[in-house]
Amino acid sequence: MRLNAMFSRFRRWWSKSALFVMAISMLSSTAALCGFDEGVASYKAGNYTDAFKQWVEAAQHGDVDAQYNLGCLYARGEGVAQNKAWATDWLQRAADNGDLDAATWLLFANEITEERRKEFFSMKPKPTDRFRLTFAVQLADGRLHRRPCTTDEKDGGKIAFSLGVLYEAGKAGFPQDDAQAAAWYRKASDRNVAEAQSKLAYLYGAGRGLEQNQIEAARLFRRAAEQGEGIALANLAAIYASGSNGHKKDPVLAYVLLSHAADTGKQLALDAMPHITALLSSDQLMEGRRLAENWKANTPLPSEIAERLGPLD
Repeated sequence: MRLNAMFSRFRRWWSKSALFVMAISMLSSTAALCGFDEGVASYKAGNYTDAFKQWVEAAQHGDVDAQYNLGCLYARGEGVAQNKAWATDWLQRAADNGDLDAATWLLFANEITEERRKEFFSMKPKPTDRFRLTFAVQLADGRLHRRPCTTDEKDGGKIAFSLGVLYEAGKAGFPQDDAQAAAWYRKASDRNVAEAQSKLAYLYGAGRGLEQNQIEAARLFRRAAEQGEGIALANLAAIYASGSNGHKKDPVLAYVLLSHAADTGKQLALDAMPHITALLSSDQLMEGRRLAENWKANTPLPSEIAERLGPLD
């Protein structure tokens, strides 16, 4: 009888203890969830400092998605000073809990050894549909391409350009495909990435991946050149030096454009400077030097040069 009473008291104590543990666990999970969602709202509103604060709390409660996003904030320097050591620490915690994006960032952020490669491919990723700082896009062949610790808003243009480069060159597992390269260069060009505008201009000029169009090529070279892109400046100089692609011949303007390209350190322009200089009379050379001196590096196109170039469209 006494034994039954003791057992009954133990069962009551165990039931209360279990409920207490469950309550604490639920409270902890709720706290982590709330911190995560509040961090998402803050990040989307551009309040990165508060997003950092909220995700720190959630990450410390073991929220894997918060650990990943927190690591990305450290990697990107958003809401907190950029710190690769802390980024690595939080992303490693997320990776240890099965986060594939975190593991991918860690793989490429460090020297890729055989041991790291084996560890990466042996992990069992845990899927998630929660908000994260990862650029993701479906490619033409149906594959999902992901870039950890990047966003479409801030990094989409540069990523689109890099995808164009991979398709044009046929590297890193991407098939050589000029049409796809042109499509991605166009996406980046629409977001005013100068290098993409220059690449797309080249494809138009060569008729690779799309219908050849020299006028459109010159227009895109012009857009990139106005941002100081060296290759575009050199190509636009060649157009005005020869009077091709529907543009009037203007060797002085060609000299100015090539000089600006040479100032960016482009070897193509440096090598071509003696040739364009030889085409000019002494008066033309004096005028070209005057115009070139007025166009400082990393400054908008001077109005006098813009007028000689004519309207963009």
